[in-house]
Amino acid sequence: MKRSRFIRIFALTALLAVLSFVLVSAIFAWNFTGPARRPLGTAPEKFLSSFESVHFTAKDGVSLAGWFVPCTGAKQAVVLLHGFGSTRTQMLARAKFLHDQGYAAFLYDARGHGESGGELVSFGWQERHDLLTALDWLRARGFTEFGLIGASQGGATIALASAELRGVRWVVLESVYPTLRNAIDRRFRRTLFLPGWLAGSLMIPFAEWRLGLDSSLISPRDNITKLSCPVLVMSGEHDAQTTPADARELFDRAPEPKSRWVVPNAAHVDLYGFAKQDYEQHLLKFISTAR
Repeated sequence: MKRSRFIRIFALTALLAVLSFVLVSAIFAWNFTGPARRPLGTAPEKFLSSFESVHFTAKDGVSLAGWFVPCTGAKQAVVLLHGFGSTRTQMLARAKFLHDQGYAAFLYDARGHGESGGELVSFGWQERHDLLTALDWLRARGFTEFGLIGASQGGATIALASAELRGVRWVVLESVYPTLRNAIDRRFRRTLFLPGWLAGSLMIPFAEWRLGLDSSLISPRDNITKLSCPVLVMSGEHDAQTTPADARELFDRAPEPKSRWVVPNAAHVDLYGFAKQDYEQHLLKFISTAR
């Protein structure tokens, strides 16, 4: 009798554990792929003396919001792409610096972020439509040469769009994961102390179903091989989300000419804010050789 009762309790406990795992995985997947909006916060006037508020529509119909920073006599425009969970304000300081160097700048909120529309986040895959439309907007303003800087998801967006980029003279990728599964694994190991294949065994299929795509497609490492311009890969020395080894994996797959900078003592942070002077020196040196 006692054994039978024990078996029933064990079976019920196991069933509840399985159901809980399914429920938690579904919640994680929905949060993982849902909008990550937050208020813009920083006023652009704090950094920019002149800018235009811009609204445009991506090729797949998502409405997007951004700022264009004109620069008299500029021959190149630089598009700045923020990271996951952030907004275009993350790139304001970079925009000011580049404007002071003679570049026009374009910074916008990725879909599902800031003031842009969109109810799904795909970590760079669908977001590449945002980037391609931003470049078309700049072409309509007369620009034919571009530089691109992307942090984390923003950099992944650039890498995933590699085959479709035209007129891009140089690219900077900051703290970019090599594959989405790698990024998920790093985050689960850091937060839950579990490998991604276990913690994400149901979450990933749920997320794939919601996004309508195979997560293996979201691979900056595999797409960067199609890039046709110089690239600078940056990463933090102590980044636990995109480790130096992960960044090296991305760098190794990038075509020549390419450069790499591991930022001393930096974690998964805003690399420009963390090492402003060194960042500016590395960026200008890279751009000067990429022209």
